[in-house]
Amino acid sequence: MSGLGDTGTGSSAGKGSSLGRFLPNRLFITRPGALGLIAAGLLAIAVLWTGVAGQLSAESEAQREEAARLASTTAATLDAHARRVFTQVHTRLVAARDAAERGGVRDPAAISAATVFERVRPADDSVAQALVIGSDGVILSAAPISPSGHVMSGDRDFFLALAAGDGGRPYVSRPFVSRINGSTAVAVAVRLQKADGGFAGVLAALLDPPDLLRPVIDAERDRGAVLALVGSDGVVRASSGELLGAAGRDISASSLFWGMRAAPRGTLAVASPSIPGERLHVAFRHVPEVPLISVVAIPEQVIGADIAARSIPTLAAAAAVTFALVALLAALLLEVRRRSRRENDLSQERLVLEEANREMARAKRQADEKSALLETTLANLSDGVTVFDANYRLVTWNDRLEEVIGLPGHLLFEGATYESIIRAQAEGGEFGSDDIETEVRRRLDVVRAGSFGVYERTRPDGRVIEIKRTGLPGGGFVTAYTDITPRRRGEEEMRRAREIAEAASAAKSSFVAVVSHEIRTPMNAVIGTLGLLVDTPLDAEQRRYVETARESAEHLLAIINDILDLSKIEAGKLVLEPSDFAVAPLLAGSVELFRPAARERDLEIAVEIAPGVPAALRGDAGRIRQILLNLISNAVKFSQRGQIVVSVAPVTGEAMGPGSWRLRFSVADRGPGVPAEQRTLLFQPFSQLEGPDSRRTGGTGLGLAICRRLVELLGGQVGIDGRPGGGAVFWFTLELPEAERAPEAAPEPVALAPPRRARVLLAEDSPANQLVAATLLRKEGHHVDVAGNGIEAVEATRTRPYDIVFMDMYMPEMDGLAATREIRALPGPAGRVPIIALTANVMAGDRERFLASGMNGVLAKPVTGRMLNEALARHLPRVSAEAQAAERGQTETGIDADHFARLRRGLSPDTLVMLIGACVDEVRQRSRSLDTAAAASDLPMLQREAHALRGGAANYGLRELAERAAAIEHAARAGNGEEAIAIVRELGDVVDRALAALKAQSPAKAG
Repeated sequence: MSGLGDTGTGSSAGKGSSLGRFLPNRLFITRPGALGLIAAGLLAIAVLWTGVAGQLSAESEAQREEAARLASTTAATLDAHARRVFTQVHTRLVAARDAAERGGVRDPAAISAATVFERVRPADDSVAQALVIGSDGVILSAAPISPSGHVMSGDRDFFLALAAGDGGRPYVSRPFVSRINGSTAVAVAVRLQKADGGFAGVLAALLDPPDLLRPVIDAERDRGAVLALVGSDGVVRASSGELLGAAGRDISASSLFWGMRAAPRGTLAVASPSIPGERLHVAFRHVPEVPLISVVAIPEQVIGADIAARSIPTLAAAAAVTFALVALLAALLLEVRRRSRRENDLSQERLVLEEANREMARAKRQADEKSALLETTLANLSDGVTVFDANYRLVTWNDRLEEVIGLPGHLLFEGATYESIIRAQAEGGEFGSDDIETEVRRRLDVVRAGSFGVYERTRPDGRVIEIKRTGLPGGGFVTAYTDITPRRRGEEEMRRAREIAEAASAAKSSFVAVVSHEIRTPMNAVIGTLGLLVDTPLDAEQRRYVETARESAEHLLAIINDILDLSKIEAGKLVLEPSDFAVAPLLAGSVELFRPAARERDLEIAVEIAPGVPAALRGDAGRIRQILLNLISNAVKFSQRGQIVVSVAPVTGEAMGPGSWRLRFSVADRGPGVPAEQRTLLFQPFSQLEGPDSRRTGGTGLGLAICRRLVELLGGQVGIDGRPGGGAVFWFTLELPEAERAPEAAPEPVALAPPRRARVLLAEDSPANQLVAATLLRKEGHHVDVAGNGIEAVEATRTRPYDIVFMDMYMPEMDGLAATREIRALPGPAGRVPIIALTANVMAGDRERFLASGMNGVLAKPVTGRMLNEALARHLPRVSAEAQAAERGQTETGIDADHFARLRRGLSPDTLVMLIGACVDEVRQRSRSLDTAAAASDLPMLQREAHALRGGAANYGLRELAERAAAIEHAARAGNGEEAIAIVRELGDVVDRALAALKAQSPAKAG
């Protein structure tokens, strides 16, 4: 019952409160006396301003009438002035003409312009020039300024008008720029006639338009009027301002001109014909003697300014009276209000107190509700929460806080300081710092600086807590503590899984690279030795066995290449190389590779290029060709009859970017066809359809998988359709931009000239590969030294000159990359020797890595004789057959003339003689030392002396002697003393030939 009573009381009090809020300000207007005062005051003010408005309206109308009257008067003045000036000027011109005719002068050339000017000038100060113009329009004379040269005026309107008529009345021309003095003028002219009445010329007086109006302008300057003389053709002859248009402006299309044409005189209120937005009050009068209209205009702004100036005193007086009335009324009303306020003060105070009590009750109820809601929310949160006020004292918290941050319950009470809480945490080792005071001070500084945000902290028990701290509007802050340990564990597990996956991918790539190298290296030897065996005498059965073995090895190599391509694509290391290419040669070249195989199977291959296919496009032509080769190879392999069609056509009905083409490449075969449910399987790695021909056709099932990956990498789609009449159509679509420029035609292949006989260093650790490569090179007549690892290759290059080095990449002790860097660091020609990489590792980036180390080229195993010869031809100078014959002759003489020529370049004859003498002495000394060592069977001494002899002989181009010394050194190092001693015993003749050839190069000998 009491609850309900409280509610009813509150409702009625609320209504009283609403009324009470308006009583203090509006109680006085309810009294009859106050209302009467307000009504009387407002009525007096309304009457006053009504009278003022009527007076101002009357004064404004009177001012406009005055302006119209003044404009009409000025127009009459301008009319009279224009009539007088033009009539007098015309009359004086006629008098001058008549005087000349009475004197018997009818030739215009005999009339003096100066005489005419003296007669016409007194008519008005605006007369600026007198002209005498012949019938051909040429100014014959002028005054006071004479024309300079031949000046024409035959195109002026006054000349044309008088030439066509008698000029009986004054004619005022349109304004024009004088060709004599360059000033603007209007002309008044009379006609000159010949004795027979024909046109003889014109006498003209030129008037300055501003001077013409000046007398009237000066009289009306203070009134703000604008004057103008307008021709009956609508062209302004003279004007004192832009409002009516400058002299020469055509206003015939304006409302002003059409209004003036309607009556001989009158007034108008129209817009300015030349300045938008300007309003004019115009008075005009037609000048009948001259085809002109005198016009006087007064701008609305001028009239408005006059009206405003005259209205100011009236408005000021009215405002003063109004202010006095308002002040009086306000004083009376204030007195009434003061008395009313005294009467209502007690009632108002009571109402205010009642309203305040009710507001406090409502606020308490709302606070209790919010407090209960906050407590419920905090209790159900999974996060720990604390709220501190502006004095850093604890206001509230929830039960979850103790569990999340491990804070003892006795520390949590309302009013607890933030410092006491973090000190207790620091003493308990929560922050992991031994310096408790420093840690407490640091954390207090953070909250005092307002450095709020989100951060993480790992508790001593290993749990990770995310702390979100937000400032409150009135000071203080709210902190939420979230246990994110499960999330961090999940992220860590995901990171480890990602690392494991990446490691697996890297291991896979590494495994493929290693397997590639380990398989391709013996494959190099297998294919190479089979190739060498084919070139030996074999019977038919043996040759069949060898050919079968070589075909199987090449097939195995193709499978390895497919696996490597697929691995590169899956690893994301296959880089596209777009370039401009021609479409037709790409298709034709791909097809030509398979025509022999197709002919063997009685198949025909046709190429079809549909209309609308661009001649040239831009894309990775090499990869597109690889896709086509795979598809054509399958078509030839599986077709049993008929025709294979390789085609390309535009794809219609699809949106494409500007300058791009979507093309459909297809290869249609006559094979067994592919069931619809099995078509997707063909594009999976190692997938083949089971059928009677699967064993006969062979393959790994990688070709189409590689095609699909390449097409997707190129941004296209690939698929299979059935072919009418049997067979399948393998197709792929690509969107390719047009070529930036037409690709150049491929040059005709030019056979490289054979390189000269070269001295080659072969660095290879595999004996089988050593045998193959060395045999292939030696069959071409090249001298080959073999190094078993990178250390031997560097040492051989340092001590002997080589024309080229073939360097295997993976060798024991020192690999090819390290050996290449060592060789490039050697001084002189040895550091610049061409180095070609021999590698079975053809993964992405390898070629770039090899070239970056200083190599000049890369050959992928298995290498062939053609590959080696092309590398030699590319990196060694070409020589003619005659030069090769000469080289063989130089070798037989015991000295390399080319090497010696390079040695002697830049040396003086005396220096060269001295060096040759020193070399002769050293060779003889080393030869004797070798004899001594051979007699004593001292292998270390034999190795040491042979090494020194080899280096000295090689430096001077004594190739044969250097080779024999190298043979002695190798035999001694291998412990083969008998072979070394036998070579020493045969060394004498070689030494004699070498020294004789060396002495023959001496300048003293030549002299």
